[in-house]
Amino acid sequence: MRATIAIMQRELLSMFCTPIGYVVIAGFLLILGVLVILTEGFEPGQPATLRNAFGLMPFILAFVVPAIAMRTLSEEYRNGTIEGMMTAPISDAQLVLGKFLGSAAFYAVMLATSLIYPILMQVYGSPDWGAVFSTYVGLMLIGLFFLAVSIFTSSFSSNQIIAWITASVLLASFAVGGFLLVRHVGGFWRQLIQRANVMGRFEEAALGLFTTGSLVCFGALAGLFLFLTIKVVESRRWR
Repeated sequence: MRATIAIMQRELLSMFCTPIGYVVIAGFLLILGVLVILTEGFEPGQPATLRNAFGLMPFILAFVVPAIAMRTLSEEYRNGTIEGMMTAPISDAQLVLGKFLGSAAFYAVMLATSLIYPILMQVYGSPDWGAVFSTYVGLMLIGLFFLAVSIFTSSFSSNQIIAWITASVLLASFAVGGFLLVRHVGGFWRQLIQRANVMGRFEEAALGLFTTGSLVCFGALAGLFLFLTIKVVESRRWR
């Protein structure tokens, strides 16, 4: 456990010791700010809500989250430090979990900075803070899943750009594909896709309809990709 925490701390600090962490946060806030201006109404008498902008955030996160995790393993490969980690007294699971938790901590910090927009909405009215809270819970859950996928793609290449592009394509497919597939399939497969549709689960949370099923869905999907990442890292020991 100590090894996992040490790796988590190292990963988190590395994001703030290089410009990339600040660029990611600034870019995220800028894009979200533009969405708020374009999608929300600020005329007197209109409800103070961020539902429209927040509803689009998963599509933005499909490109932002990979920028957080693209360097987790790719940079270790490029710098040759992965070999040292493999000979250290830590397991592959501890390495991957530490990387994941460090990235998750940075993601939580990034999400926290976006609270500036609900706070500013107080100027125009009284936002439904219950809905805001449930939306952020949904954003945290979908973000953890996106991070797991992004770390998985990072485990395949020493090129961070390739890892980012691959993860973005996969996550955009997850975000859009569920809705498209549901329209073209039926029966058992339709029910299965609906249960595993991350966007549908996020919308439920954003509406305050958070269920244990959503927690299980995101947890299972994130766990699956972390498990696959561990297997990829393990395979490097035998090369």
